Amino acid sequence: MSEPDPPGAPPARPTDEADATPSAATPRADADVGSSGSVEVRLTDPGTSGAVDVRFTDPGTSGSGDVRFTDPEGQAVPSPPPPGASQPARRKRAVTIPAAVALKVGEKVVHAADAIGDKVVQASDSITVKVGESLAQLPVVPRTRRGRVMARNVILSFVLVFSWIAVIVGLQLRHARPPDFRPLAEGILVALRDGRADDVYRASSIRFQEVVREDTFVAQMADMNRTLGPFEEISAVLDTELNRGPGGRTGRVDLRLDSGAGPTKGSMAFRWESGAWKMLGIFIDVPPDVAPPTQEQREARVKGPQEELRAAAQQILELSARGEAEAIWQGAALGFQQSIALPNFQQTEADRRKVLGPFRRILDVTSARQNPSGTGASLTLLIEFERATITGSFEFTKIDDAWKLTFFKLVLPLPRVPE
Repeated sequence: MSEPDPPGAPPARPTDEADATPSAATPRADADVGSSGSVEVRLTDPGTSGAVDVRFTDPGTSGSGDVRFTDPEGQAVPSPPPPGASQPARRKRAVTIPAAVALKVGEKVVHAADAIGDKVVQASDSITVKVGESLAQLPVVPRTRRGRVMARNVILSFVLVFSWIAVIVGLQLRHARPPDFRPLAEGILVALRDGRADDVYRASSIRFQEVVREDTFVAQMADMNRTLGPFEEISAVLDTELNRGPGGRTGRVDLRLDSGAGPTKGSMAFRWESGAWKMLGIFIDVPPDVAPPTQEQREARVKGPQEELRAAAQQILELSARGEAEAIWQGAALGFQQSIALPNFQQTEADRRKVLGPFRRILDVTSARQNPSGTGASLTLLIEFERATITGSFEFTKIDDAWKLTFFKLVLPLPRVPE
């Protein structure tokens, strides 16, 4: 009976023959020492890979060992040729990846993708936390009396600014928008084109009728139609303006017009009377290509009837020389009568006679002009009186084919220095 092995000691080797006999799968070493002094060790595994022969040559000669591999059938595999000899061509072995290796590679790829996703999530979480901390650490007003006063001032400033903006916007929205004068102006222009200037005049403002006579207005509109051609349309409204003054509510509209002669500009004024807007004035520009191109042509277009105007001025001066100031005033136009009262005119004529003396003659006609419609004219004369030769100016308007005085002015000489 043998004693047990001490703890940690290596296991005991078998001693009986049954345990020492090599099995079919156990390597076997046969030592055969011959005369050559070589040792042959043969590890056999007949069931699988065959045998490996190991021979040790004489240590006294080369000290090398020959290793020979044999195939499973026991045939020796030819040894490699010596160095320098030509080697036979070898066939490349097909490389195949076992299923276990492919499975392991796939698992590693999946684990790498999961790791990358985890890193991205961790990075986003860290960025969110840092941003939240930075927002939470914004500067705040210190909780002191000075800080509270500053905060109240800032809030009050914003409230005042926004309140002022709201008031301005509210006032602009409450302000009445200007009326649309375009339909009214277009109706007036169409009526003037169709030759109904008298209807337009009767429907105009009272203030307009006090300043302009009907026949003058009709003649001026006829000349406008001849110059500009027939009215076509209002192409655009350029500006609209409203005013309120002592004369009441008035409005003005600037227009761009299209007529037979081409595009032009114009404006109309209106006055609020009896609950409606009525025409207070009209002005139309003459296009440059329609107006006379030269100064001579423009002067010829406005040249007045010199002989007719001179005869009318001669008659007025003769009445003034005879002291008939009332006859001059009665024969003048309504505008002249409204500009000066009869007693004041009589007193003015008396003062002129004292300074100038009686009228003698007209020396020269300096200028005689009339408007293109032929309804108004002006005259400038060189007049000789008994005591002085002066310049006189007259303006007339044609009423019922007769020139009526609208303006009368004599330039008195300067007083002489006494000798």
